[in-house]
Amino acid sequence: MKPYSFFILWILGFVVLFVFDLFIEGVVFEWLELNGTTKNDWFFKVWWVTVVIWFLYGLNNLFKKLK
Repeated sequence: MKPYSFFILWILGFVVLFVFDLFIEGVVFEWLELNGTTKNDWFFKVWWVTVVIWFLYGLNNLFKKLK
């Protein structure tokens, strides 16, 4: 895969993660009445770890493809 195509997919992954977060916060947490509580902290910890892993994975692969 070309670096440009990989970069587009990598950015699309961030968009998907963001949309998933908005759905969970706006629909699921409202439905479960967890907004404004500490009961949803586990989700945000897992979500940020996932975002960091996606960032590092993409950055590593992008540098490999550019070499």
